[in-house]
Amino acid sequence: MVDVPRRAERTEQIPGASGAPSIGVLYPSGWGNIGDEAILQVTFAALRERWPKVSLRAFTLHPARTTANHGVLAEPLTGVNRHLFGSPVREGPFAVRAARGLARRVSKVPVLGALANRASNAMATVIFETSSLVSAWQWLRTADLVVASGGGQLDAVWGGAWGQPYALARWAWLSRRAGVPFVFLSVGYGQASNWLSRRFLKYAVRSAKYCSVRDAGSREMTIKLGVERDLPVVPDMAFGLQPPARRALKRPGFDIAISPMVYLRPGSWPVEDNDGYRRLVAMWADLVSAVVRRGDRAHLFVSSPGDMPAVHDTWECLDATTRASCTITCPESPDALLEFYRGVEIVIASRLHGVLLAIISRLPVLALSHERKVRVAMQDAGMGEFCVELASASASGVVPLLEGLTEQLGPCGRRLNAYVAAANASLREQDAMMPQLLKSAG
Repeated sequence: MVDVPRRAERTEQIPGASGAPSIGVLYPSGWGNIGDEAILQVTFAALRERWPKVSLRAFTLHPARTTANHGVLAEPLTGVNRHLFGSPVREGPFAVRAARGLARRVSKVPVLGALANRASNAMATVIFETSSLVSAWQWLRTADLVVASGGGQLDAVWGGAWGQPYALARWAWLSRRAGVPFVFLSVGYGQASNWLSRRFLKYAVRSAKYCSVRDAGSREMTIKLGVERDLPVVPDMAFGLQPPARRALKRPGFDIAISPMVYLRPGSWPVEDNDGYRRLVAMWADLVSAVVRRGDRAHLFVSSPGDMPAVHDTWECLDATTRASCTITCPESPDALLEFYRGVEIVIASRLHGVLLAIISRLPVLALSHERKVRVAMQDAGMGEFCVELASASASGVVPLLEGLTEQLGPCGRRLNAYVAAANASLREQDAMMPQLLKSAG
């Protein structure tokens, strides 16, 4: 890391007194995932409600989109760009452009081409990360709080150790040197399979002034990193959303929302398995066909635009009669997804926030789980019996669960209503303690 000078003494007014603290929000988002956007939306809204004149700065993987979507100044989370983790590639200064040009010219030369490409990438990483560190330090000199807010931030699946784990560790280190509190709010633990990933995450969590996790499993796995500190469980930040009122129901039949995803799809997922992906596409197509044969209406949708290839692949497997009873929707924001949920009665989804926003809408949901976090979300909501493993799911196994769910719409809705109210109250309690975390609070 570059050597950063120690923080100079500040002479400006105490932020808590002026009512205008400077707060940075870290999040590995920006590529359209609605769950990520929901978390940022709730985070910014809560900070603005508490401090109407707050100065916000976001650090994400797509700063331009973050600025456009949330009206905040934004910068890259890190200058390191990894496969499936990083900001849009910039042209860069002359040295970067020259190295890339040379790599392109010798790209077809055996051995030399590969070496030149690696050298070019390494040079770009050093230059962009150095620039990012300097920019971060300059902002930290005026900052009062750095917040890693929500989501599965304690994770190394996307980008490996030098993706999110490094990003968190470098921000924790910079914040500590600058004397600015660094905190985690309602974060989840995913996977960190190697020593370096765990080391980075351990350092970040141990350096934080406060750290809450979104579920008990995340707390247990964070403790296994070797962290000895209080880790309160506070539900996912998305529970701060307020869904609109439901639309009138249509009869006969049910409106059922189904969300295929690009799990295992080559080029779209960290673990690639084309045969496995094709089996899942066939399963989703069989499920849609079974729903239509029941006399229901199927609505294909996504909670991340990156899943649209899976929707189209599923659509191609349907016959004309089935398609006539189906629609396709690609919501572009959390509010748009909540609006879509107004018109359905049951949701079948795999991505965490496709499931969570259904729960927040008090919609009975059937989860085809691809990760621990989805199973936990369903269990916490009292819907564990309607969660099956995506990897082994079949239409013949899912349809009986769907039939059971349609028979329990009323009880499920009441159960979810109580659960969401409790989760929202927990988030409000956490929000109330935010002033205590500011630099001015000591």
